[in-house]
Amino acid sequence: MAKQKVLLEFESEGAAPFSMNEAAVESPLEAVRQAQSFVDQVAGMGIELDEFCAPVPMMIGPGGGSAPPALETFATEGRAAARDEVASHTVVVPAEVPLAAMEQLQGRPELKVWPNSPMALFDNVIDEARSDSGLDCRPFKPAVEIEVLRALLAVDALWNEGYRGQNIVVGIIDEGVDGSVYPVIGGFSRPDAGLQPGGAPVTSHGSMCAADVLVAAPHCRLYDYPFLGVPRSGGALQMFQAVLNQRGIDGTPHITNNSYGFVGVPDPAQFPDHEVHNIDHPVHRKVREVVTAGVTCFFAAGNCGENCPSGACHHSGIGPGRSVHASNSLAEVITVAAVNSRHERIGYSSQGPGMFEPQKPDIASYSHFFGNFGPGRPADGTNFDNGTSAATPVAAGVGALLMSAIAGLTPDMMKRALTGSATNLGRTVGWDAGTGHGVLNAAAAYGWLRGQGVPVA
Repeated sequence: MAKQKVLLEFESEGAAPFSMNEAAVESPLEAVRQAQSFVDQVAGMGIELDEFCAPVPMMIGPGGGSAPPALETFATEGRAAARDEVASHTVVVPAEVPLAAMEQLQGRPELKVWPNSPMALFDNVIDEARSDSGLDCRPFKPAVEIEVLRALLAVDALWNEGYRGQNIVVGIIDEGVDGSVYPVIGGFSRPDAGLQPGGAPVTSHGSMCAADVLVAAPHCRLYDYPFLGVPRSGGALQMFQAVLNQRGIDGTPHITNNSYGFVGVPDPAQFPDHEVHNIDHPVHRKVREVVTAGVTCFFAAGNCGENCPSGACHHSGIGPGRSVHASNSLAEVITVAAVNSRHERIGYSSQGPGMFEPQKPDIASYSHFFGNFGPGRPADGTNFDNGTSAATPVAAGVGALLMSAIAGLTPDMMKRALTGSATNLGRTVGWDAGTGHGVLNAAAAYGWLRGQGVPVA
């Protein structure tokens, strides 16, 4: 019998949503028990729990709205008490539903059925394309060493004052990081998981992202959230809940890097609740909860720009107005486009306007350099770090560098500093669809913050 993977959202006024989810993650049997208690409400319809079935509590309900103010205290010493004050409105359970039962299930008033759609990494397998003037398409301009990027980012202005990202933790939400090479100190784990934090090979996409964070912030530390062991939005949802759980315990991570998303735009008439179209999808609400808790989230714009799109992109998702979507286009996150070291937009970098927030991407960052990939590096060969996948952790590393220098830097202030100090690359002053507000610069952002009277750490 044909089945479809979905996320079932049940009404639930949970008294202790964090304890509930943490218990489910720690014990596969508890996860099944919790999930089955909800699915039993619609018994007899052939619904089966998904393999990874830990229920996720939602603090923002299916009608949208604001995150509970108590989440804002997750960055302060009062976070332990705040965890007990935060209540869930609903609970999301990943499941498999027979296609024949979908219409009946969608008609049930006590629950909401959401897509649990496949997601892709934003690595870049490029079709042959001719380079246009002012763009970098295949054959690409030569990649550069990370020292070139550090000079362009002007990190020395902060390094010389003793700031190198120390005491800052960046969460890599990806397919996994090699902890023998990069400073992984924790992350998401569960007893029945095949991949634990730090257990991926150095050739992984997540290891590339880890290397690229360290370009600007070599002394920061990393959490590994390998959700692409469950490569769907439901997997991302659980990783963001894990970030929120950890944030409520000790105020970390401070930043997340997200170099993944969707590579096409489904028909809205057939898929109105798809993650690309519905801003109230649980994964988007969970991202908003995480940002409310004080975590700055960097998202890749994507690799479906019209000039030389990745071969992974579906034709319907290519070009301006269609290629920056889903969580990557939320107003609350920092969305990153890609340029090379010559300040040319790399032609696959997705162009705005965003499908949720029009002025996306927010900034541009650097790609096409020898970080994790390249001769003499952990992943030896002729490849180089590429895609908006690489540009985004470079930006996240700048964010970590700034956070080590500026006390209490909030996600909103981070975005204002990076966009307000960016070097404009467009033909007109201000935001443009290709590179946002311009290319980021650590020294300029630091100066902007100091000019606002923000105290140093």
